[in-house]
Amino acid sequence: MSDQGDREGENVIGYYIWYGLAAVCAVVYAVQTYRQKSRLAVFAGNLFVTAALVSITYVARIGVGSYFMASLCTSIYFVCVDLLMLAAFQFSIEFTESKITTSKNKKYLYLFADVLVLIDAFFLMANISNEIVMRYQYNLYSIYAVKYMYVAKPPFYLHMGLVYLLAAAVAYILFKKMCSVPKVYGTRYRNMLIIILVISFVTYVYVSGNLMISIDISVLAYCFVCPFIYWNTFDYTSKGMLNSTRKMILEYMGTPMILFDYEGYVADTNRDMRNLFPVLKNQERKISMLDFMQIASFKGLQSTVTDQVFEWYNPNGDGAKVYQCNFTCLKDEKDRDIGHLLIMRNMEVERDMLTQLYSKQIFFTRMDNIVNKGIYPITIVVCNTNGIGLVNDVYGWVKGNEMLRLAADLLRDNLPQDAVLARLDDGDMAAGFTQVEQEYAIRLFENIREQYRQNNDTGMNTDLEYGIAIIRDNSKTVEEALKEAAESMRTKKLMNETSRKSSLLDSLTQTLTESDYETEEHVERTREMAVRLGKALNLSDVDLGKLALLAVLHDIGKIAIPHAILLKPGKLTEEEWEIMKSHTEKGYRIASVSKELQPIAEYILHHHERWDGNGYPDGLKGEEIPLLSRIITVVDSHDVMVHDRPYHKAMSEEQATEELLRCSGSQFDPRLVTVFLKVINNEV
Repeated sequence: MSDQGDREGENVIGYYIWYGLAAVCAVVYAVQTYRQKSRLAVFAGNLFVTAALVSITYVARIGVGSYFMASLCTSIYFVCVDLLMLAAFQFSIEFTESKITTSKNKKYLYLFADVLVLIDAFFLMANISNEIVMRYQYNLYSIYAVKYMYVAKPPFYLHMGLVYLLAAAVAYILFKKMCSVPKVYGTRYRNMLIIILVISFVTYVYVSGNLMISIDISVLAYCFVCPFIYWNTFDYTSKGMLNSTRKMILEYMGTPMILFDYEGYVADTNRDMRNLFPVLKNQERKISMLDFMQIASFKGLQSTVTDQVFEWYNPNGDGAKVYQCNFTCLKDEKDRDIGHLLIMRNMEVERDMLTQLYSKQIFFTRMDNIVNKGIYPITIVVCNTNGIGLVNDVYGWVKGNEMLRLAADLLRDNLPQDAVLARLDDGDMAAGFTQVEQEYAIRLFENIREQYRQNNDTGMNTDLEYGIAIIRDNSKTVEEALKEAAESMRTKKLMNETSRKSSLLDSLTQTLTESDYETEEHVERTREMAVRLGKALNLSDVDLGKLALLAVLHDIGKIAIPHAILLKPGKLTEEEWEIMKSHTEKGYRIASVSKELQPIAEYILHHHERWDGNGYPDGLKGEEIPLLSRIITVVDSHDVMVHDRPYHKAMSEEQATEELLRCSGSQFDPRLVTVFLKVINNEV
């Protein structure tokens, strides 16, 4: 009898250890789950906590030494089982985002289940003193670990009915969700359903007495499945479905793809590649990379040992006519070859839906191919429509889109046949072509601009503005040229009356003419003559745009000079002269704070420097002075000399020429004076 008692004591300690470990497991994952800080995490954490409580209260029944403690622990255990099933029911609804009830009524469903569990708990706790649900008896020779055994009364089956009702509801919710989603997504719900069914079955077999073991192993399962439930809830999407998701993405990405292994044989393809090359559908045939390249006839692929981008023209009827092919050599972390990947992008799809021009990415790819061939000069033009916003406001988007398509059609009809045309992200249109100099490009786009005006039937003053950049060698990239052309276009837009951006320039010039002796006629003459001189000097289109804007705004700093000084008829005092000279720095600050005027800020600052270094504000000398500032100095001085001002009478052209020559080499750049005189004499 003593040996039997020792064995029973050892068994009880073993039970405590196993059920204690199970409870600890559930609590650990409950804490980890609550840290997720989401609504689903709260319900999952509640499920794990109740699983731990079931384990603790169950093991408390083992080894109790009194009839009352047996009754108390058993009742609390069954209440915890109710709470566990309630938590499982609520968790399953949140986990599946079940549509069995609306979000508005979900709380009422939860409340109904709570009330049922509360009623059952009341009877179970009342059983401690009244034994209305169960009665207890002691059996020394019982094979079960618990010596105070309960005998179920009819109300006990209502408790079991509630437990299995909740279990059935959980199983139904999971089964319905599993059947309503694609098979690849249903695995996580099937996993949960299997857990519920297995535990429910083991519990039923144990309760029915058909499983002759000393402990209820389903209680251990409640806790030890917590890690799996945690993984299936929070990590399954990122880990469990990763391979399936990748496969689906590759299969349905809409872009032909083929992967070669490190031995050079086809390892994987997607359906787009198989449709393009039916030979790949034969899974039994092992095709090498070299065989495939010959079958496909990739003439643009120079080598299989370096990454390349090339175009492939499809000779067959299936698929697009032109593909951009990206051939990539795959490497591991030690830079060893592990395979090759070929992705083919449909060039015909990569077009703007409105204008049918290429996308920005395709533009860069095609232009880079031209650059790699070394065919110079390469001309990049960026253009945009002015006044479309007003057309949209008056006639609607349909008419505005029609005008945009007109501009795109004119580009296609008038530019060289091999020109690469694209619509950029911000709505600008870009054109790239080879062996065309700036002057010819200007003539092309002036012709396009005129046709655009003639085809404008809106009755509104809309126009097409453009900017040009030239690539003459590999010192300038396509991206840099594109930015340069866009900057030139934006600068010109400031001076185009059909552009909304011109309102800034109108405001500044009006303020300037009201503040000084400047007139609109003087501003226009200076602008026109500056551009003529710039063209004679073969300035780029970007610099010509800056020069035109500079001619209008070089004296903008004068709006910050007191009128008493600006309009003083007599000679300025030394103090007044210092204030007057500050207009270059004030103009620089005004231009610097405006995104549109920043490109000419430096030229405004230095337009009163002298060739001999005696100018202001920095006393720059010779070619230290920016070229555009030197040009404005010559052009502006000449216009002032040959036109009347309140403080002096106009000179004759001969006198002005003599004055320019006299000051050549001191105030003015001698070379600019020479070219300028040829311009005004129409010699260039």
